[in-house]
Amino acid sequence: MKEKKIYKNSFDAIYKIAKTEGMRGLQKGLTPAILREGSKNFFRIGMFDPIMSVLHDKSQGRAPGWKRMLAGSLCGVMGALACNPFELIKTRLQSASHLPNAVGHQHGYTGVMSGLYRIYSQEGFLGLYRGSVLSMGRSIVGSGTNLASYSLMKEALITDYGWKDSVWLDMIAGLASGAVSCVFMNPIDVVRTRFYNQPYLNGKGQLYTSGIDAISKIVKHEGLTAFYKGFLTHFLRIGPHFCCTRYHTSDICVFGDSAAWCVKSLLSSG
Repeated sequence: MKEKKIYKNSFDAIYKIAKTEGMRGLQKGLTPAILREGSKNFFRIGMFDPIMSVLHDKSQGRAPGWKRMLAGSLCGVMGALACNPFELIKTRLQSASHLPNAVGHQHGYTGVMSGLYRIYSQEGFLGLYRGSVLSMGRSIVGSGTNLASYSLMKEALITDYGWKDSVWLDMIAGLASGAVSCVFMNPIDVVRTRFYNQPYLNGKGQLYTSGIDAISKIVKHEGLTAFYKGFLTHFLRIGPHFCCTRYHTSDICVFGDSAAWCVKSLLSSG
């Protein structure tokens, strides 16, 4: 027997949450989301240029796509490990509701510290890294495609089409790369959200035993299209996010040049 759908689509969800829970309902999980972005992007974006400088010498011309993908994937893995506890708590807080709109298991956290304490006391330190393999896979795919497509697009527009290197170019390339990464990340996002938000007993998931088990059950009961649930909402988050991020590209590049020097120094001294 299929569960009754609470939300018809993304806009219906926004309307119902705003109507029953107000603006605060739409901002649930904001604190862990900020902590997640800070801890993740310190590595995901901040280390891309340093790693690229190690993988490829600029004097040899444009870096091939596979090197960009490799650098982006390595950055993604580091960022995923750094932010997984906040990602886990954010997902559970955003799903929480005492109203008829509640979706999924209700964990009853009141905030970030409440979530950290409850997970650590009930599941131990490793509980904070539940689903981290899925997060790393998501980041390998997402960061690899995003950072590679962004750098390739930007270089092509400047070199082949004569565009001026500007904030607008950064934002356009960032928006387009966000669309590319959404296509690849959304299926993993669906699986990870289900895995994160299921009830756990003695550290074992009551609905899914692993990411593979979740994929199997989603395909069996909902079909392949279920992997693109929430795609529009995902892009509406990712698109502006990358536009704003690329607005500060110059600051990131300054950090990147300094970090690149540190990485090269460490490698040469070894």
